[in-house]
Amino acid sequence: MKHQKKNTFHFIASLITFCIGLLSADAKYTADFLTLGVGARALGMGGAGTALSADAYAPYWNSAALGQLTRYEVSFMHSTLNGEDAYDFVSYVHPLKERGAIGVSWLRVGVDDIPITGLPVASRPIGATNRPEVIGTFNNTDNAFLFASGLRLPSLYGMDLRGGVTLKLLYMSGYRSTNAIGGGSDIGFIAMTNPEKPHQLTLGLQVSDAFQTKLYWNTPPPSENLTSHTETVDPTLKIGVATTHKLTAFRSVLILALDTYIKDGVELHAGAEWTLFDLLALRIGLAERSGSLESVRQLTAGAGLNLRFVTGAGAGLDYAFANHPALGGSHRMSLRIRF
Repeated sequence: MKHQKKNTFHFIASLITFCIGLLSADAKYTADFLTLGVGARALGMGGAGTALSADAYAPYWNSAALGQLTRYEVSFMHSTLNGEDAYDFVSYVHPLKERGAIGVSWLRVGVDDIPITGLPVASRPIGATNRPEVIGTFNNTDNAFLFASGLRLPSLYGMDLRGGVTLKLLYMSGYRSTNAIGGGSDIGFIAMTNPEKPHQLTLGLQVSDAFQTKLYWNTPPPSENLTSHTETVDPTLKIGVATTHKLTAFRSVLILALDTYIKDGVELHAGAEWTLFDLLALRIGLAERSGSLESVRQLTAGAGLNLRFVTGAGAGLDYAFANHPALGGSHRMSLRIRF
């Protein structure tokens, strides 16, 4: 047992060292849609989901959390970005008896039915009898298909350990059959103290795009000596910590969470959740986001309604609001079902 603990510790330490070395690459914003987050619970808490998402959103936030699940789960989210882009996520989790679970998810962001205009007679100039008209439509979409697995690992220093891997298949499409396909992987770990105690500590670690995610476009090369255009998504190291406190007042539970994202800089995501009578959850958070145009701080808030049955099944409806300094407020709704 001591030998297993030592090997596990050395493996995790080696992985962190390896990924920090990769993080020295220049900033890139390829596949920005992968950073949007999913699930209104985590989004209402500022995106601090690395140590918390023990549900069907785990394939996105941290696949190691699948090692905590013992029941079938599905989750859905539908929203829009800036009133234009459709923003959808669907996920299914299948338990593997006492060993952990596997999950399959689909994240899609895009604008559909964008009109293509043209002249009825292309050889003639625009005029009263030759006005532009709609001659077709196209979709501009970004898709990520996630295949995740999370398993229980041997305990380490009195803490329960979980490990997980997510394989990602990316597909992007645009105008005139322009598209890109690529793939990558995320690696995650979770360590937690005894959940039966009134106070619990959970530590989460995820390396997104651990070995660099590649995208290959079908656009022709600029010359015969060059290959088609490719893009790379560099690794992001995410470290999360969460504390859970069971309170006697209102039979409530208070959760405090903090995530640190390390890539070309450091982002902080912090949030709190107060659940009353195991039914109503109130959330607040703060998120730092580094985008291709600017870095912003967003205030977030949310609420959730949880229904649980004696059989262990249940459902949750969650809402999140985020305030962007330039774009205004955005709203997210998501649904979780456990059976």
